[in-house]
Amino acid sequence: MHIFYSMKKSDDLFTYITAACGLLASCGDFIVTFILGALFPGYNSIHHSESYLGTSQSPVAFYMNAWGIVFFVLFLIYSIGLRKFLFIQGKWQLTVVICVALYGLGEGLGSGLFPYNHVNKVLTLSGELHSFFGAMGGIALAIIPLGCYKIFHRESYLKLNRYSLIVFIAGIILVIPFLLSESGIISYRGLLQRVYILNYHAFFSVIALVMIRNTMKD
Repeated sequence: MHIFYSMKKSDDLFTYITAACGLLASCGDFIVTFILGALFPGYNSIHHSESYLGTSQSPVAFYMNAWGIVFFVLFLIYSIGLRKFLFIQGKWQLTVVICVALYGLGEGLGSGLFPYNHVNKVLTLSGELHSFFGAMGGIALAIIPLGCYKIFHRESYLKLNRYSLIVFIAGIILVIPFLLSESGIISYRGLLQRVYILNYHAFFSVIALVMIRNTMKD
């Protein structure tokens, strides 16, 4: 069963834009946090999480939190493109689209509006909301490759089927040390967070490139 649909030429530009938004958000998150981290004296990307860049103690908080909002908008546009072009019908298709938007909402808008602030080493209301939205985004993130594994049937899309399964399993494995580092049980919190995110962002980039490739074929 094929999931790709022929589109009108007038839709091509829309597809390119939405796919580009997915690529920009996925790659831009690493670029932006690397640049902002370099501008934050004492910040260590190996040991400090991305959330630290947006706290009230951060000299780059405004830019990090603004990026969070931009990140959400990019993922929202990307999810609209996925629904219009790739995941048009079906329960799993709709689930993946919603989860992509929820991930952008949780990790982008939630982080941007509610910095991970502490007072006397205790989370503020903003910090608690940050954690809530982050958890919501994390759950949505874990569901996405599982949904794609169900959508990309082995008979027609063997490579995407296998890649979706690999990303899903890798995500489960990588989230364990990441959560342990967040709890302070092990070190390298920043590194583990970035490796965990990279697994999914690479997947988003591949799906965006699939959108572009199939548009070029029409």
